[in-house]
Amino acid sequence: MDTVWAEALDEYLTSEEWFSTLGVFIESHCSLFEGEEEYGHGHHNVYKEFVEISEQILNNMLSNLGGDLDSLEKALDDAANSNPRGPRDDARKRMVDNLLTFDSFPHFCKMMESKNKNTSFYENQPTPYFDQNDLVNLESMGFQKQNCVEALNHCNGDFDSALQYLFDNPPPSPRNKPNSTPTAPPAQDMRSTRPKQAKDSQKEVEDSISTMKKKDEAAKRRRNSTVEEVKAETEASSSSPTEKQLDHMFKRRDELVNEIKDQRVTVVNYTKGPDRVTDDALEELYLFLKEMVHNGEDLAKHKQKIHSYVFARITPDQGTLVPNLLNLMLLEGEDFLLQRNINRLLNGESLAAVLAGEGEEGEESNAGGDGDGDEGGLDFNELDELHKQHALDLEKAKNALDDETARQRRAMQEKLKNRRKQKIKECKDSGMMEEEINRIERDLDEENATKLDKLDASLSSRNQQMVSGMQRKQMKVVEEVMRFNRMLTPEELENLDEQTAEELRQQHARDLAKMRESLANEKKRQRAALQARLRAKRAKALGTTPPPGFEDVNTIICNIDNEETNGLNEIDSKFSRQMYAMVQQPTEWFAAAAAGARIKKLESDDEDWMNKLGELHKHHCGALSRMQASLADEKSRQHNGLQSRLQQMRLKKIRAAMKRGVSVEEIEEIEEECLAFGIRCTEKLENKFNEQQNKIAGEFMLKHDQEMRGVGDSASIESMINSEDIFDYEAAARALRANHDRDVEANGKVRDEERKRQEDALRARLRGRKGKKKGGADDDREEAEAMKLLNDQFLLEDYVDTGVSRGVARVLKTRGGTRTLTTEEEKEVADIGGWDDIFAGRGEEKEEEKGGEVEEEKGDDEEGNKILEKHTEATKELIEKLQEDRRTSHQKLQDRLRAKREAKLKALRDDGADEDIIASVEAELEEEAVKERIQNDRILTLDEHKAIEEYEFGVNGGALGGNLNTYELLDEIHSEFKDEREQLQQAMMAEKARQKEEMKKARREKKKEKKRRASVLLAAQVEEAEEEKNDVDLESEVQRIMEEEKKERQTLSMMMGMEQARQKERLQKRLMKKRAQKRRNSIMGETGGEGLGGTGGALNTLAPL
Repeated sequence: MDTVWAEALDEYLTSEEWFSTLGVFIESHCSLFEGEEEYGHGHHNVYKEFVEISEQILNNMLSNLGGDLDSLEKALDDAANSNPRGPRDDARKRMVDNLLTFDSFPHFCKMMESKNKNTSFYENQPTPYFDQNDLVNLESMGFQKQNCVEALNHCNGDFDSALQYLFDNPPPSPRNKPNSTPTAPPAQDMRSTRPKQAKDSQKEVEDSISTMKKKDEAAKRRRNSTVEEVKAETEASSSSPTEKQLDHMFKRRDELVNEIKDQRVTVVNYTKGPDRVTDDALEELYLFLKEMVHNGEDLAKHKQKIHSYVFARITPDQGTLVPNLLNLMLLEGEDFLLQRNINRLLNGESLAAVLAGEGEEGEESNAGGDGDGDEGGLDFNELDELHKQHALDLEKAKNALDDETARQRRAMQEKLKNRRKQKIKECKDSGMMEEEINRIERDLDEENATKLDKLDASLSSRNQQMVSGMQRKQMKVVEEVMRFNRMLTPEELENLDEQTAEELRQQHARDLAKMRESLANEKKRQRAALQARLRAKRAKALGTTPPPGFEDVNTIICNIDNEETNGLNEIDSKFSRQMYAMVQQPTEWFAAAAAGARIKKLESDDEDWMNKLGELHKHHCGALSRMQASLADEKSRQHNGLQSRLQQMRLKKIRAAMKRGVSVEEIEEIEEECLAFGIRCTEKLENKFNEQQNKIAGEFMLKHDQEMRGVGDSASIESMINSEDIFDYEAAARALRANHDRDVEANGKVRDEERKRQEDALRARLRGRKGKKKGGADDDREEAEAMKLLNDQFLLEDYVDTGVSRGVARVLKTRGGTRTLTTEEEKEVADIGGWDDIFAGRGEEKEEEKGGEVEEEKGDDEEGNKILEKHTEATKELIEKLQEDRRTSHQKLQDRLRAKREAKLKALRDDGADEDIIASVEAELEEEAVKERIQNDRILTLDEHKAIEEYEFGVNGGALGGNLNTYELLDEIHSEFKDEREQLQQAMMAEKARQKEEMKKARREKKKEKKRRASVLLAAQVEEAEEEKNDVDLESEVQRIMEEEKKERQTLSMMMGMEQARQKERLQKRLMKKRAQKRRNSIMGETGGEGLGGTGGALNTLAPL
């Protein structure tokens, strides 16, 4: 280590900044480390804060020296790993060791605990001058590493004294001492290793080193003789039951040490590689899980908490770290229990008391048992046999899976090889060129390699999940054995199988639900984004200047509506196709894991056994995936049908409201009510379908578990694969119909009460409206239509329940879309609910009711024809009157403008003005004439609109006023002035552009003038005053022009709104006309004669409304 670094470190480690800063921190936090419980996340956060403060102080030192932290770390590592060549190097090495003492969390906890007890952490820790071989030998005899280190330190490295110390001072019970990770002995005080003291004590250090070496050699000789004596005594007394049990415990503990080391290596491997887990994340996860396990919390009840905590620190690909950590904790727990029992036996307790589990922990040794097998407690020989059997089963399963993987890969390679030969042969026979054949060979090789990679990935995933399922079951068996302190009975093993299968089913159901929810949210997001983009596109297309003509507006709206419909349908179909692919992989994982947990017998004599087991998994997960995809398709179909019916009901309500002549605000309220009702029905459909999906998936997985429970040999598996009855679809369909009928019967009374309440509220609202105006038969008809719409709304809610039941029943009948329904089965599905489409013909209406309605409609049509004739004549008179008023006003304006122009020009010519002045005046007069004509057109349009609205409520008390299309009438009135109005609009736009250009030009000129005048220093004040005056004039002019533009934009916006409303009205009217014509045709067909031919002819001659 460099002398500069050593002196700087020594100065900082003994400086006031180091001790005052860290001393305040340690004094304020040491009370949290009492040593009576295991340290958790709060203590680890204190440790991280301590590390940050220490690094900040070291960074201050580095900034003064001009170095960096990486160089310091490298120098510290080199000094810690180098051998001292003298007293100075030895002192520096101890100083570095002291500095690195707090580089781990256990050391920091020990230091804080010592500080809390008002002891010096450095002065109370002896220097670890003992041979590491002594430590290994003591650990091999069954003692914990921490206890061995303390004993060797207490006895100054003497092996015999340390062994006697361990027997005389057994470790305390786990209740009073935390099961923390053994910590390495800390080094001496940093302040005692200054280079100055090292120089003065060079000879003393050399003498002490030589003395300790001699002492170590003597200890080795005594140790070897003592170990041989202990082994001889153990072999001599092996006939004792206690000694036999101890011998077994020591052997098992040796195996556990190796298993723990292997498991720790597996865990540490996650911190290596490009996608590694950080050391801090690994330490935090271990402490988090350790704290939960130590506190006895049920991990299943805190799955959500564990999931959020774990995946906030690691990626999903690193999720296998969690079961490896839990497995490590399980091995450590078993090691702790085993070491505790060893110590109890060595302390003289009886073997019966130890095996019965009567210790300070107070384990529930008889919990869950029947009392027959608990008298002798857990025999460790049986536990050892259980571990060996688990390892043997796991090894046999892995070998069988590897053999099956190799067999399937060879079969695939042979198949691809034959296919390649056949393809090359066909190419050569066809006379293809050599270059083309070589290219095809390369393509086939790449394709074959891709297929083999996919097969390897699939088989590897299946094998891993099956092994994971077996390990999961084995871990549960060991946990239950350790908890009951005895071996499990066959009934308990069967219950444990059920528990494991239920956990897998619940986990798979949650995963599928989360994926479906994510897919639905993404689908909604894409639909909303598409609709927002098309709304912006529509607004941009309609907001062009000048505005497009009426035909162009219709084309734009229709094209964008078609684009929106096609886009939404494409999104629905895309997400429907993704459902099968999304469900396939998790379903295969579940099937493989469930199979691994269910395996009871491994047949080594049947090479094809694992292949048939894999075919059974594929059989089940394929059926489940098809069912999920079919349910998703049916859900999409039902959703589209519901949206179509909601749109039809919305149009019916709006048409009925417009027929009554309601205001725009009331129509907007109706729109909001329809939107809220549609959202409620859609959410109801989603919830019911998700409920049915989860239920059917649970039944499928339960059936799979039942079949796996009966797996005994390859013949039974083959019979299951060949069987078509994977799932009792008919029973599920019958149960679905029974549940639907039961729900309808249970909710029928509530639904009737709600319908009656809403009908009473509707009648009360209509009675209040009748009090304001007198309509007679029209009011009764309005009430009947309102009641019919309310009934349609309740029928639509029934349609949601019935549609879900019918859709799921159809999927069950078709077995996930693998067969076609017969006529009887279609009738059974259609009979669910006993209700047909309310918009495609009301199945609940009887034939005699239809006949009465036809007669009533005939009378209504005759009366309506008379009113329509009268209304048409009045409308024509109104149009002619308004057209005449517009002609008169237009002619008066033209005469006034012409007289004004002639008088102005005559005055100029009489004054002798030149031609330029006359031309400019003529241009000004033309601009003023355009403005006045536009203003007059606006005033006339507003007056005409007001006159039409007054006429709507004046004819027949407003009963037919709602049938008028205001904007169609305005178009007819303006028909002869259309060209002139367009010319005026173009002239106005040109005038605006000219004014803007003049303003820009004036600004440019003023800027040039401003620069020129700025060069004259003497006239600065005068120029500034003139510029302020010019700016005021310019602002007033700009304000005036902006006000004019604002008025023009308001007028244009009003006209565009009128035009859009007119287009909407025309579209609705055309739909109503087609519906009326279709209705008349149906009436004529049912009556068998010409029907209302005369009346229809008269209606066809009327002008469009």
